[in-house]
Amino acid sequence: MSGLFEVVLQLARKHVCVAHQSPLGETTPECYNCGSKNVFMLGFIPAKSDTVVVLLCRQPCAAISKDISWNAALWAPLIDDRSFLSWLVKPPSEAEQLRSRQISFAQINRLEDLWRENANATLEDLEKPGVDDEPQPILLRYEDAYQYQNIFGPLVKIEADYDKRLKESQTQTDISVRWDLGLNHKRVAWFNLPKLESGEVRLAVGDELRLRYQGELHKSWEGVGHVIKIPNNVSDEIGLELRRTEGVPTEITHNFIADFVWKSTSFDRMQLAMKTFAVDEKSVSGYIYHKLLGHELEPQVLRTQMPKRFSAPGLPELNHSQMYAVKSVLQKPLSLIQGPPGTGKTVTSASIVYHLAKMNPGQVLVCAPSNVAVDQLTEKIHATGLKVVRLTAKSREALDSSVGFLTLHRQVANSTTHVELQKLIQLKNEQGRY
Repeated sequence: MSGLFEVVLQLARKHVCVAHQSPLGETTPECYNCGSKNVFMLGFIPAKSDTVVVLLCRQPCAAISKDISWNAALWAPLIDDRSFLSWLVKPPSEAEQLRSRQISFAQINRLEDLWRENANATLEDLEKPGVDDEPQPILLRYEDAYQYQNIFGPLVKIEADYDKRLKESQTQTDISVRWDLGLNHKRVAWFNLPKLESGEVRLAVGDELRLRYQGELHKSWEGVGHVIKIPNNVSDEIGLELRRTEGVPTEITHNFIADFVWKSTSFDRMQLAMKTFAVDEKSVSGYIYHKLLGHELEPQVLRTQMPKRFSAPGLPELNHSQMYAVKSVLQKPLSLIQGPPGTGKTVTSASIVYHLAKMNPGQVLVCAPSNVAVDQLTEKIHATGLKVVRLTAKSREALDSSVGFLTLHRQVANSTTHVELQKLIQLKNEQGRY
C-alpha cells in the first residue's frame, strides 16, 4: 500500500515484515537464492509448472538465473506505483476504509519523528503542548549577530540531537570477535557488523566504536577504539584498535555489543563560533560581519600586487576560467568558487593558497569538509614547494595516508632538534600508550 510504502521510506528501512492478515501470512520477504531482504530490490517470477511465484532480487539473482522452470523475462518488482502489490499486502475494503482513521502524510512524518524519541508515542501525543513547536525560520537578512545566533543556535541543537540519536540507534548485539595483537602492541578486535553489510549504517577508517561485554563468562567490560580497517574485496571484517590493553577479555569471543561513539565536537564548535560572532565584535572584520548577516554592501576590492603568473609551480597550467577565479579571489575579502566535478577546483584552490602565502607574511589556514578533501589539498599545496603542516584528529594519527609525512605528529616525531622528546615518543610507541 502507498501509505506503508511512505512509512518505509521515511524510516529509511529496506526490510519489511508482512502482517499475519496478509495472503502470505506473517513473513519477511526475501530472495529465494541469496536471502536478500531489501524490498526495493525484490521482485517475483511466476514458475512455469506450478501456480506459485519465486521471489528474486533484481541484482544479481534475477539477472543470472538459469533455472529452466523460471522465465527471468517475466520478473516484476514487488513495488508498483509506490505501492506494494495487492497479493503481498491486502488492500483494505471500502468498509474498512470508512472505519479507518484519516491521517495525513504530515502527521505521519511528525509521528515518525516522535518515535525516534519515544517508541510508544501515538497520534494523541501530537496534540500535546510543545510537540509542534517549530524553530524560528531562517532569514534572508539579520539585524545583528545576536539574532543570527538565536535563530541558528536552536537549529544546530536540533541537528546535534538527531545525529546523537541516530548514532546511538546503530548499536549491534551478538557480535563474535577475533582478537589480535598489532605491531604497536595494541589489541585489535576483528568482527563483522550485519547492519554495515546491509547498508543501514556507514563506517569509515578512523571512526570510534565502543566494544562491550556483559555476559556471564567474564565481568562486565568495555573498551573504546578507532577503526583501522573496513570491509573490502578481500574481507568483510572490521578492525578496531583499542586504546587500552589492560583487562581486555581476549579469552571471550562471543556475545559482544558494538556501540557507535557520538562526538559533539563539531556541533560544539558551531555553537562556540556563533557565540563568539555575537559577543566579540573583533572576531571578524566589519565587511565579513555584514556579509554574513546578509546586509547590502558596496563591493570591496583589496589593493594587492597581482602575480605575473597565476599558475603555481608544480601544478598543472590553469585555463582561462581558473585564472580568472584566482585573480578574483586575490582581490576580494570573501569569495565563492563553484564548479562540477573535474573542473579543477582543487588545483585552483591550491594555486590561490600558494599566492596568498607569497603575498602575505605569516600562515594560511586551509580547511575542507572531509579528510579526503584535506589530504588532496595538502598534496597539491605541497607540490608548489610551500611548507605544509597537516593537522589530524588524534584518532587518525595511526592511519596511513599519502600525505602522512606532512602531518604534525609525524613531523614532530622526525624532528632531530629535541632529543628528550624523541625518547618520550619512542617510549610511547614501545609501550603502546601515553
